Amino acid sequence: MTSVPQTQRKLRLPRLPVPVIIAAVLIIAVMVTLAVPRLTGSADPLQGGTPITVTRETLIAGINATGRIEPRQEAALSFTIPGRVAEVLVAEGDRVAAGTPLIRLDNREAMAQVASARAALAQAEADLKQLQEGATPEEIAQARAQVEAARGALVQISGSVTEADIAAARARVDEARARLNALQGAPNNDQLTAARSALTEAQAALERQRSALSAAKLDAERQVFERANRLRDAQTAFAAARDNLARVEADGKDPLTGAPLSDAGKRTYADAFAQAERALADAELALNQARIAYETARQNEITGLAEAEARVATAQANLDALLNPNPDRIAAARAALAQAEADLARLLGEQRQGALAAQRANLAAAEANLARLTADPRATDLARAQARVAQAQAQLDLAQIRLDDTTLTAPFDGVVARINVAPGEQVAQGPVLTLIDVSRFKVTVTVDEVDVVRVAPGQDVEVLIDALGPPPQIGRVQRIAPQATNERNVTAYEVELEVAPGDRPLRSGMTASATIITAKRENALSVPVQAVREENGMTVVDVVVNNNGRTTLVTQPVETGIRTGDRIEIINGLNEGQQVLLPGAQ
Repeated sequence: MTSVPQTQRKLRLPRLPVPVIIAAVLIIAVMVTLAVPRLTGSADPLQGGTPITVTRETLIAGINATGRIEPRQEAALSFTIPGRVAEVLVAEGDRVAAGTPLIRLDNREAMAQVASARAALAQAEADLKQLQEGATPEEIAQARAQVEAARGALVQISGSVTEADIAAARARVDEARARLNALQGAPNNDQLTAARSALTEAQAALERQRSALSAAKLDAERQVFERANRLRDAQTAFAAARDNLARVEADGKDPLTGAPLSDAGKRTYADAFAQAERALADAELALNQARIAYETARQNEITGLAEAEARVATAQANLDALLNPNPDRIAAARAALAQAEADLARLLGEQRQGALAAQRANLAAAEANLARLTADPRATDLARAQARVAQAQAQLDLAQIRLDDTTLTAPFDGVVARINVAPGEQVAQGPVLTLIDVSRFKVTVTVDEVDVVRVAPGQDVEVLIDALGPPPQIGRVQRIAPQATNERNVTAYEVELEVAPGDRPLRSGMTASATIITAKRENALSVPVQAVREENGMTVVDVVVNNNGRTTLVTQPVETGIRTGDRIEIINGLNEGQQVLLPGAQ
């Protein structure tokens, strides 16, 4: 059988339109363009950012505030007394030292008052010296000779007998009589008891007498001191009243204010002087009476104690005689009594007593005259003279103060900022000159309550003077106000800064921008603030890494420190020379 070959049919694809083919080619080209860079690693990982190198530098953190330059110290000076300006000794802008005369008033009247006061002091001192020097040597020698003559005559008349001798003689008579009476007769118990009681009572009486007389004497002595003090007060008041009256009579002016006095005012000072004079006389009389009372009390003490002691001795002798009687002792007692009575009679002759009294008076007069010449001046006279010297010295001091007050002097080193008077003008109250201290300046700035906790006295400050430009002046924080201010609901504190002018022409009133340095890091690693971000609770930067020509970004955690302006300190996590990514603008 013959097979007939059959023709095989071919499959035909449909022909696509040209636009479809072109679109497919474009899509494939875009896909290849996007895929090839990622496969080859040639895509830009910086994504428009800029690599920044980590460097070391000095970082300064601070608080910024503004203020005005002011002098450290400023004083508006004025005179304490009115007057006419005689000289202006400085000009505005002059530098002066402390104590430099600035302006002088007409001081002729003040100088005359000083001269008058100095003369019055010299006169008062001369009067006091004359009072203190007392009598001449010749007068004192003559008075001493009179005392010696009177004393010799008294000794000759009295035979060296004194009142104490007479008192002792009487005591011996009483003692001898008591001893004899006690020796005669035998004692019994009643006598012994009575004698012992008498002795005890005499001893007790002696102690009472001693206490009472001593108290009386002390009271009298206290009265003397009190009245002496009153006398001194009266002397001071008298001296002041007398000097005031003398000044009133001399120039008709009030000694206290210097104002002219009317006739009534003059009579007031005259009446005050008369009253002070009467008070002084009363005080002197009271003191003399107190002295007489004290002398009486002292004599009473001596006499009273002597009598009490004699009674004790008699009581003791009576008791001894009762306890130890014998004939020999009785005979001796009679002899002793006779001798004592004879001695007393010899001392008590009437004619002799009259002569003794007269001569004692002569001696007393001579001794009083010598005491007056040789003793210090009377307390009253000396007190008055000393008061006059003290008052004259006070008047001189006051006049000198008034003279000094006619010259205005600089209280501190500074510059004359303003002068408000000219020669010939009359000044009263009010500033005449302004002085400023420009050795250092101060700037007062306001810091809010959030920042003020980081400010402390002693911190360094950089102060940029707007009118002068860089470099800034270096200063320090001097003071932080303890009380806050509140303006527009903002709580803030005034901080005073002090700045040294150096060699720059600082002027009061210039505007200043201050930076209070709160922290400073030397040689610190830092990066731009924009390179740091927070991610998942950590502070990180993107580190730029180049490896075999391929650039990648590595997220690196870092520890940051202080921030100043656009830089931030890196404490840990980076090394110098590394690069971090500074993102570009979004």
